[in-house]
Formats: sequence, structure tokens, C-alpha cells
Amino acid sequence: MAETFPTSDGSLRQRRLTVRTTRRRMIAWGLAAGVLGSSALIAACRGRQQPTPEPTLVQTPTAATPAVTATTQPPQEASGRIIVGRTGDADTLDPHLTVSSLSWQVFTNIFDPLVSWNERLEVEGVLASGWEISEDAREYTFSLRDGIRFHDGTAFTADAVKFTFDRILDPQTGALASAWITALESVEVIDQLTVRMRLKEPFAPFLGNLCTGYFGIISPTAVQTYGDEFGKHPVGTGPWKFKEWRAGEEIVLERNPEYRNFRSYVENQGPPRVAELVFRTIPDEQTQIAAFETGEINVLAVPPYAVADFAANPEVQLFRIEQSVSIAFLEFHMEPPPGEYGAIFRPPFDDVRVRQAVAYGIDVDQIIATILEGLAVRNYGPLPTGVACYDPAIEQFGYRYDPQRAAQLLDEAGWTLPAGGSVRQKDGQPLQVTLWTWSATTQEKIAQVIQNQLNQLGFSVKLETLEPGSLLARLGTADDTSNFTLISWGWTEPHMLSMMTSTNAGIGLYRPEEYRRLVTEASRVVEHGERCRLYFEAMKIMLRDAAMVPLWSPVSVVAVRKEVQGFKIGPQGIYVYEDAVISG
Repeated sequence: MAETFPTSDGSLRQRRLTVRTTRRRMIAWGLAAGVLGSSALIAACRGRQQPTPEPTLVQTPTAATPAVTATTQPPQEASGRIIVGRTGDADTLDPHLTVSSLSWQVFTNIFDPLVSWNERLEVEGVLASGWEISEDAREYTFSLRDGIRFHDGTAFTADAVKFTFDRILDPQTGALASAWITALESVEVIDQLTVRMRLKEPFAPFLGNLCTGYFGIISPTAVQTYGDEFGKHPVGTGPWKFKEWRAGEEIVLERNPEYRNFRSYVENQGPPRVAELVFRTIPDEQTQIAAFETGEINVLAVPPYAVADFAANPEVQLFRIEQSVSIAFLEFHMEPPPGEYGAIFRPPFDDVRVRQAVAYGIDVDQIIATILEGLAVRNYGPLPTGVACYDPAIEQFGYRYDPQRAAQLLDEAGWTLPAGGSVRQKDGQPLQVTLWTWSATTQEKIAQVIQNQLNQLGFSVKLETLEPGSLLARLGTADDTSNFTLISWGWTEPHMLSMMTSTNAGIGLYRPEEYRRLVTEASRVVEHGERCRLYFEAMKIMLRDAAMVPLWSPVSVVAVRKEVQGFKIGPQGIYVYEDAVISG
């Protein structure tokens, strides 16, 4: 991306970099990065929204300015390929059956949602031309665009919208994204270009959460045709059509020749200008870098240690964003509570003092300075630094590196070092724990440092790295043998504090009544300051319980080869390919 940096008035500006970078994650991990203005999404949810005008490229103080200006006229025939290098593969391309950003990075190009964010981080129409919100904020009536077709040739209508959201709400689907629109009660077709959504209660994050690709509209015909295999044959209305998926190698999308763009931050109002968009799996970071240098791939998330080398290469464009919607943290293995509320941690982390010892025992600043080359911001709470309601005052309730305090807590918890021993014991049992993370060079290095630091305190940490899709599939299942996980979470709305504690593993099972009541109340409150106050109180409870150990929010960098012109970063930190052309 273009560099994003704070100005004196607290807004964000972006400029072309001579040094460039990217980030890791969107709901599990991955590449996307983004920024969220303080209350734009909330403000956009009130009252009547006028139909969206035909889009134009608007440059604003918060705009993600293109590093290279794309040609103003599309070529007569699309040609060339944009090839994105990635550490792992998708688990499915069905947006209702995954929370992996490795999947999201792909299907967000296949499925268009009803609404999206613009560069000012206000909500604008995509498949919806306009919408109206009732006075009690419990009904959203969307007017739909006419003449849009799915990739399979069937018409986009209100029936398809209803089908999509009914499928999300159906417990038989098991849609993980349903946790992000919990207030949605029903969807009604008014006519073929009008649909009404009814909520059980006012829900401030609703319209903003609909902006993500997880709520892109899917083809009912394709779902009926492919059934359980829809995730391998995704069909939407987006700019790119699914072409081929060779598991573990690459996913190939081709341009949708009938595409009509309605996003204001994309200059090109028609089909993409490049023939194919490829997501190539290259697990090893050094191999990724070599592939980028030879031109095998032309878009790459840059590992922190390689940023300086890329910056010195005149054939490379680098884009950077300082404020992140991602948070890296350690989450402890938990069991489902017996009822609606509760927090049950797996031993030995069932003692809060042992969890706190982990929090005090990790030198996060050292990891940021050495492994991450300074490309991260120390974060003491669970909200990313670039999300509304992030407050640096949370630091006073967080944990700083203090190995002496960590050792004291372990002693108090009954985990003591035997004479001449290096591993603490309690009741004759060693303090052995298994740490999981995903397989990527930098990630593994971070995990190894954490392993070493905790071992110095008297833990015996076994480190296991898994391919991202496998890790996601195993978390919270009978096949999950971990005690804690080095992981990341990301979202562009502070409602993530509810979302991240509404899954089936790790912090997703953290549901103390006082915490859940606070985040639930915050989702009903429209006034921004009061929402933030409620979220802050909830974060204090999570930190008091040491339910997770916040580490950092990444500073993100992406490298793009010079022949790819017109690539840019849009709202949410999404990679925008539709304006790009291949030159030379």
C-alpha cells in the first residue's frame, strides 16, 4: 500500500514509499491490512442512505493513493497475470464455511457484497444501490441494482440475497460468519430488486459488518448444483471468476468480462484489465522472495527482515500501512462452558497465575526489534491499533516483561523448580505445554523465541507448526492437542471483541457473564463514546483474567513488481487488482 501516517489532527494520510511492506491476517491470519476511521461506519448506519452515484475516483486525506497511476482507458483485450505469493492455501472458497483470511483473500474477489467501505471509510453501495433504515433501527430495506448476473449466467435478484442470508442463518450450514450478524432475524423479498432485513434489536455494527466478503452474495443455482462441493466451485457476481484450484499449489481466477464496478475507489468501472489473478502457495519465505525476484510471482507480502533489501531495488514498488486492524496474541486452550456463560481453561492454564506468568514472561519488545525489524506496534490490549475504540490507555491494564514477577506467580501457583532441575513441577508433574502456530519462516522464529523465553522460566514448551488450513481445521476439535496458540485476529470494527469470543476454540470460548454483557450492550449502542467506554471495560476484564496475551499490531508491507502498474490498497486494506495492467 501507499504509506499511511498520522497527521497532527489525528487523521491519516498516505504517500508513495521508497520503503515498502504488508501484513498478516484477517480472522485467523493472512495478508490483508486496513484502517478504520473512528465512527464513520456508525454514522453511516443512521437514517436514509441515498442511492449511490456512479463511482468516480475520489482522492481524500484518507485515500489510499495509487503508487502508479493506471492507464485511463482499458486495453482492447485483457492480458497478463497478477500472481500473488502466499504462505498457505485456502481451506474452502465457500465464505460461509471458513474464517481463514487465506480463503478470504481469494473469495473476496469472487463475491460482491451489498455494501462496502469507501476511502473515507463510509458505507457505499455495491450490489445495493441504496438502503433505508427504520426509525427503530430494526429494519434495513435495500434497493438492488438491476442487470447484474452471476458468473453462471443466472440473474442477481432479491431471491439470491435472501437465499444467501437464509443459508448463513441456517444452523445446518454452520456458518461461522453468522456470529457477526447475530441480531439478524429474517430476510424478506419485497420484489425482485428490493429486500428487507429485520433485526431482533438495534445492532450498531450491522451495516459495517455486511461490507466484508464473508457476506458476499452467492449464486443459489451454483449451491444447488454443487452442494457440499460449492467451496470448490464458487460462483458470485464479483470482478473475478473461479477457474482452477490445484490444492497446495495455486488458485486461478479469470476476469469477469461482464463485470460492472460500483466501488468509488476503483477507477475502472468495467471488467479487470488483466486476464488472470493467481494465488500461488509457497510456504517458505526465502523461496517466495526468490520467486518474486525471478518474476514467477509479482505481488508479495514482504517478511520484515527483507524490507530493506526490497527498498533498494528500483524494480520494486513498496506500499506500507502503519495502523493495523490485526492483533497478534497468544490464546490459551479452553473448553466450552456448560451454559451460556463461563470460562474454562485447560490445565495447566486453568490457574490464572500461570496465564499471567506467560504474559509477564515474554519480552515482546525484543521480538519486535529483532525478528520483526521494528515493523510492529506493541499492543497491550485485544483491539488492533487501527480500529475504532482502540485506546492506548489500555496499557496500564496490560502486562510488561517482568520475568521475576512471572517466576513469583509460578511459585505461588505451586509450580516450583526442583533442586538442580530446569523444568518446574507440581505434584510430581512437569510443567509441559504444547504451543501451536502456523508454518511460515517469520512466524516460526517468533514462536521459537517465545518457547525459549518461557523455558527459561521453567516451562517445558513443545513447539508444533502446522500448515494454516490444517491448524484452523484442528483448533477446538478432538484432534487439538495444544495448550496455547500463537495466532492473529483482525477486523475493522470494535465488535471484533464479541466476534473473537464467539468461535469454537481458544479465546472464542471465553464467555464470562460480565464480559459478554458489556460487549453485547456495546453492540446496541449507537453513540460512539459510550460504545468505546463499554468496550474498554470489557478489555479490562479480559486482561484481568489473562484470557489472552496481546503482543503487537503489525506494520504491513507489500511488494509489487514494476511491470504491475495500477495496483493499490483499498479500504480494509484489501488489495485492489481491477485497475492494474501488466506493462512491458
